[in-house]
Amino acid sequence: MLRTLFLSLNLIAAIALIGTYLPAYIAPSVSPFISLFGLIYPILLYINLGFVLFWLIFRYKLALVSVIVILAGYNNLMNNFHFNLFKGGVYQGTTLKVLTYNVQTFGLTEGKGEGESNRNKILYFLKNENPHITCLQEYRSEGKTRYEPLKNMKDTLNVGTYYYESYFSPKYNQLSGLVIFSKFSAVDKGKLKFKGSRTFGIYADLLIGNDTVRVYNIHLASIQLLPSDIEFVVSAGQEEKGAFAPHLHKIYDKLTDAFILREKQIDYLTRQLDSCRFTVIMCGDFNDTPSSYVYNQIISKLKDSFKEKGKGISTSYAGEIPFLRIDYIFTSKPVNTFRFQRYKVGFSDHFPVSAMITI
Repeated sequence: MLRTLFLSLNLIAAIALIGTYLPAYIAPSVSPFISLFGLIYPILLYINLGFVLFWLIFRYKLALVSVIVILAGYNNLMNNFHFNLFKGGVYQGTTLKVLTYNVQTFGLTEGKGEGESNRNKILYFLKNENPHITCLQEYRSEGKTRYEPLKNMKDTLNVGTYYYESYFSPKYNQLSGLVIFSKFSAVDKGKLKFKGSRTFGIYADLLIGNDTVRVYNIHLASIQLLPSDIEFVVSAGQEEKGAFAPHLHKIYDKLTDAFILREKQIDYLTRQLDSCRFTVIMCGDFNDTPSSYVYNQIISKLKDSFKEKGKGISTSYAGEIPFLRIDYIFTSKPVNTFRFQRYKVGFSDHFPVSAMITI
């Protein structure tokens, strides 16, 4: 009787794990519900690994149920987890350090003292890391002269150029948007935006040696979850009687709206990539996991630096929802990554990531 119960639970977990393989191939506009499974792949993987260990102890043949399902999703497994135990070969070319970081409004939505402290910590971190190219999302600043804080930050980081675009139209003396800092000169620039979407990306064409390299800084649509929504998720739906269903429905609507908008944004972005004649470095907060439609559209065009030199799962979201890798550095296929790093610093609700690459 107990064996039947555990086998039934194992089958449910295995079928659910199969469901996490589908979002990569089914567009959210076709089925936003299926897209949800891409968010929980690591959790379902761990559950199935738990069943494998359980059956190996008590009835080893039944371990094949989860083993077969896990191996059937090998590509998904490799998109999410990497170990890279062996060092790579010797690469020739120009060596660059690229860093991307969602700085969560750069401390301006926090209390004055805490916000200023976090800004100084982020600035110190960036200056100490000294990347050649830095892409920031959710940059925000205030100043008597609107662009003065950006110019001061450029000088502090000792970089030659910066390119900034607001998510929406700039307001009074405030800036809120995307910025690329670079030690190289820019020969062109542009932004990605269409009707119904804020500015979700910018690019700068940088002159690196004798080559022109296009650097994208991307911030796809977020789910816009409130603290109460996140608390609802992490507390497994504990809610006052009568409020559970409406709250769950509201979160589902937010998720599906974001999935569908990100699909439109990624379709626009991949069309841009198809027409780009330069080597590409693409950084940013994509707000989607390696099991998602968005991620798989990108890796059909570019390489994921984490897959080349990352280790483990490299969670990049620092909030309460676990196992989310949503910040990436992608490159054109001829580019090689020889080091990838996730920095576990607590200055934002994201962790910064960097890659050492050769052009």
